[in-house]
Amino acid sequence: MLYVPGKRLIVGLLILSSSIAVNVYSAQVITNTVGKTMPSDAAPLERQTYRFLLQEPTTLDISIAVYQAGGAVFSFEGLTRLDENNELTAAAADSWEVSDDGHQWTFHLRRGAKWSDGRSVTAHDFVYTYVRIVDPASANVNASLYYDIKGAQAFNQGQLKDADKLGLEAIDDYTFVITTERPCPYIPLIASFPTSGPVPSWQVEKYGPRWTEAENCVSNSTFKLDSWLHGTKFEFVLDPLYNGPHKAYLERIVGIFTNTDLMAGGTLAYENNEVDYQLLTPVDLPRISSHPQLRHELDISPDFETNYLFFDPNVAPFGDVRVRRAIAHAIDRELICRVVLQGMAEPAYTMLPPGFPGYSDGRFDDLQRFDVKRARELLAEAGYANGRGFPRQELWINRIDNQITAQALQQMLKQNLNINLDIRVVERSAYRAAQFQWQIPMSLIQYHYDYPDPNNMLSMVWHSQPKGYSRHPWANKSFDALVDQAASEMDPDRRIGLYQKAEKILAEDAGAAFIYYDKIASLRKPWIKGIKRDKNGFFPFWGNNTGYMDVYIGSNIE
Repeated sequence: MLYVPGKRLIVGLLILSSSIAVNVYSAQVITNTVGKTMPSDAAPLERQTYRFLLQEPTTLDISIAVYQAGGAVFSFEGLTRLDENNELTAAAADSWEVSDDGHQWTFHLRRGAKWSDGRSVTAHDFVYTYVRIVDPASANVNASLYYDIKGAQAFNQGQLKDADKLGLEAIDDYTFVITTERPCPYIPLIASFPTSGPVPSWQVEKYGPRWTEAENCVSNSTFKLDSWLHGTKFEFVLDPLYNGPHKAYLERIVGIFTNTDLMAGGTLAYENNEVDYQLLTPVDLPRISSHPQLRHELDISPDFETNYLFFDPNVAPFGDVRVRRAIAHAIDRELICRVVLQGMAEPAYTMLPPGFPGYSDGRFDDLQRFDVKRARELLAEAGYANGRGFPRQELWINRIDNQITAQALQQMLKQNLNINLDIRVVERSAYRAAQFQWQIPMSLIQYHYDYPDPNNMLSMVWHSQPKGYSRHPWANKSFDALVDQAASEMDPDRRIGLYQKAEKILAEDAGAAFIYYDKIASLRKPWIKGIKRDKNGFFPFWGNNTGYMDVYIGSNIE
């Protein structure tokens, strides 16, 4: 209403046109089934379904089987969560603080949080989960992510038998305390990784490996498993019991299983409107980029993933640093990124990608720059002038989309060093088993960050560990000492300086020949809304991740 001083009240609607009045009164606030207010351009609730392709998981037990449970990362809520800028936000914990000595992190859980079966989520659930993660009986290949917890490494590697001596404690139902071996500034980041979400002990103990089947699965996130038709699809729906800060818009998420490697290329399902999102490979890009419609649905965003060649220095000739350096100098990364990968990558000369905390900003690039003359000199110094006497090698890869890069490397090393390589494609589970047992002489592999801290991409990957617990057999005492010192340094600037010194050693000693930093290319239907722009202006949306909390289906659905 309009008020005129000294006059009576005038009903504002009387001076509006009837059409505007109708619009005012017909506007309705729509909420979804968990009470979240939908955006004004959202499609009706019955259309709020998101569909994507994936290879069928063997389990959804992501806390101990992350590689087998990739489709479940949105169904378990950890203590913290990363937003689109990789900054920490509250999740199952409302707040957290660290002790003055940096050894103890205390997390205060959200009151009233429920599992999907109605039980309360408590600190005891997190104690059970974290113990299970590092229990050697779980055979968790990601257990080393948690080695900073007091006693975790000794427990995981069999030296400590009593789980009660681990630095994990529930002070009460809502207070979870992690004690670390040394000051550890990145514990809240580890807590944000999907493997750190809690598991329901009563279901795990009752059903064993089958606890994640649809009839047994209990979760604590905004989505819960509704059905799992093996060989066809699974479906997640909103959980009305979830009371946290990350309620989603989508009513349903449908994962459609495919027998085809997602990295093999092809967009038939997307073009048939069977799915709303499609990852792309370099093979797809030329056609997509020139397609009258699809090119407008294409997104290419940088990713914190590094692709590199690693070597087993315990196997000749890779024990000679001159051989490793020669190979690193013989690779034309610019050509690989521009031509082979169609711009879906950026040349890499070190481990940490651009924009990642601790990135060296090119200061160490010369250590592995493309230099054929220097490469040949180094190989000759190692006793293999022009490749003479160099044993034929197998180059292992674990993803079909890496084959075109592997072929480029094969040709470059033959042309520039007269080294002969055979490419061997290995199924992923067999590859991982061989990798941790140090049975791979040479391989092209990728590492995608778990949390945004140099400890993750340097120490987690490259710190020496016994066979069976380490991704790579490369070891360097100076590197280990620096990353150990950095891990417990609470001053951010000093930490970064120590990590950069360590990264220089890694590149100089050619623990790996770094090839490229990945970019994610994808097709997204125009009705997919809510993907947030990050601080660098990109719209990253990693399929199967926490971005689902913001996504909704727009009203321009076909």
